[in-house]
Amino acid sequence: MERIEIRLLGDLSARRAGTPLRLPTRKAGGLLALLASRPGANLSRERLCDLLWPRSAPEQARGSLRQALAQLRRALDGGGAGLIDADHAGVRLRPDCALVDVAELETALAVGTPEGLERAAQLYRGEFLGDLALGEAPFDDWRQTEAERLRRRTLQALGRHLGELVECGDVEAATGLGDRLLELDPAAEETHQALIRLDIERGALGSAMRRYQRCREALATGLGVRPSAATEALHQRIRVRPTAGGDPGAPPLVAVLPFVSRAPDASQAYLALGFAEEVTRALARFRSLRVMAAQSSFTAWDPNAAPFAQVDPREAGARLGARYLLAGSFTLADGRLRVGAELLDAASGHCLWSERYDAGATEVFAAQDEIAAAVAAALAVQIDADRLRAARRQPLESLAAYDCWLRGLACLRLGTPEGLIEARPLFQRALEIHPGFARAYTGLSLTHFNEWSCLAWDRWDENERQAYCYAEQGARMDDGDHLTHFVLGRILLYRREFERAAWHLERAESLNPNDADMLAQLSLSDVCLGEPQRGVARVPLALRLNPFHDDWYFAFAAAASLLARRPEEAIGYARRAPQAAVDMHAGLACAYAHLGEQDEARRHLAAFLAMFQRRITFGRPHAPDEPVRWLLHVTPVRRPEERNYLIAGLARAGLSLPADIAACAPR
Repeated sequence: MERIEIRLLGDLSARRAGTPLRLPTRKAGGLLALLASRPGANLSRERLCDLLWPRSAPEQARGSLRQALAQLRRALDGGGAGLIDADHAGVRLRPDCALVDVAELETALAVGTPEGLERAAQLYRGEFLGDLALGEAPFDDWRQTEAERLRRRTLQALGRHLGELVECGDVEAATGLGDRLLELDPAAEETHQALIRLDIERGALGSAMRRYQRCREALATGLGVRPSAATEALHQRIRVRPTAGGDPGAPPLVAVLPFVSRAPDASQAYLALGFAEEVTRALARFRSLRVMAAQSSFTAWDPNAAPFAQVDPREAGARLGARYLLAGSFTLADGRLRVGAELLDAASGHCLWSERYDAGATEVFAAQDEIAAAVAAALAVQIDADRLRAARRQPLESLAAYDCWLRGLACLRLGTPEGLIEARPLFQRALEIHPGFARAYTGLSLTHFNEWSCLAWDRWDENERQAYCYAEQGARMDDGDHLTHFVLGRILLYRREFERAAWHLERAESLNPNDADMLAQLSLSDVCLGEPQRGVARVPLALRLNPFHDDWYFAFAAAASLLARRPEEAIGYARRAPQAAVDMHAGLACAYAHLGEQDEARRHLAAFLAMFQRRITFGRPHAPDEPVRWLLHVTPVRRPEERNYLIAGLARAGLSLPADIAACAPR
């Protein structure tokens, strides 16, 4: 007889050959749980009656037990006696007739090998009998005690295993296990600490800071406590990062700190942050400055520190790695905009420039540009005033449209399908309020572009069309918006319209040479357009301008280095965030194959194919030629040299190639 699979972790269930078996009553389910929790052990009838029918008279309880046993046998094995043995002494579940997840979990934990612990992590799907409460105190108390024992034992063992994975630098396995543990226990501070240490060691400071912030929130929400001294020490390691010595003749680095909202209404805080981010963009237009990305200057700032006015600028400059700091306040009240700003020399602590603005609310963009120009003048750097005036957005006729733009942008930054869905109507509302607000078209284009290029491969054509239409319309309305040109250029690159793509990407960079996100992505775009050396040269600057960057920076840097025929460099980037993109493992397979390391190449190829089936075909078995055709589709290279290098590496790694593509692989 085929063994029945019984799951006690999470929701109680029983299956035979993958087919669910219906349990007749909750008491019958409780009886099965008691027997399955100790396969082969003989449980006395008195014990079972005391746990399941404590309020019944002894004879009545025994009758209920006999009835439940009969129901359970009919449900599980058609009334036969193959699964459950019962006599006057007691009742037991035959271990040779059932596969019980708890028994397998206990064995895996007892063995304690890495393979066993990985299996334990897969088995622990949720709390023991999480959906089964009978309303009988003895049974519910037993369930709760057993659940806590298994939970504590499992989390302790997996926590030790996580530490071992972090110690040996296995980014992929450690991240996967750590995230799984945090699903089970969001307030597990030691798990947060292990993942933060891993992020610091791999140079992913942005990820480390976000993990610290999630740890703070989980501890406050779940336990009502603050992070421990050990966690705060890790926080300091993230913030006080070692800064690389720069070229003395290089442009000065400026960090724009989050502006403080002076409004009594706390809900206006996002407006102050949005204003500061727009000032950052305006400053970034000047090639004679280097401007730290808002993501880094905002993230690195300690939200629990004293107000900026009470902080030593020299300390703040050292923390951010910046020579100059721009800080300010923002208030919107009674239809008037009030902004205060000051520029500080982080080395001396002296104020180089300060100003206050009081203007109509619809003059918000003008105030941003005036601050940017004043800061540039105070630093005595060369600026192109005509370019700044030409780049100024169309007059803003309604602050409500700007408000919708900022809210939509905040949703976009979530990087989730839900965030894209929330952002879209906000940008549409901005256009309803102010049809001439070109930035809203950029926002709509990004909602489709991000979904198209990252999240929804099954809707590629429609999202590409929508992203292109909105970006083209935004570029027609406002030729000075670098973001619109950049998105339009990336879409044209995927369309293989290389000349037009190159023009818009050049235009985007000329309008904003300091956008770190754009520079990171241009590294791959340049390589795809046939300029590999220019592409890989962009990466160090992008990392310097945004040290607290997201993991996708590693993905673009790795792809650019690979196609530029720098496989060792590509491996260095890709191994720091192997899950950052679907094709990361394919790139690693290709790089290792070109280096002649076949075992590593095959291992990463297998990992890529598994991820491809999970995230691209959504579980559907793929055709043999499907992975390579997809890889070439999402790698829009202009020259055959880069395409053939990729094909050759994939072929050496063992990827199946159709005849038309195999013919291109160099021998």
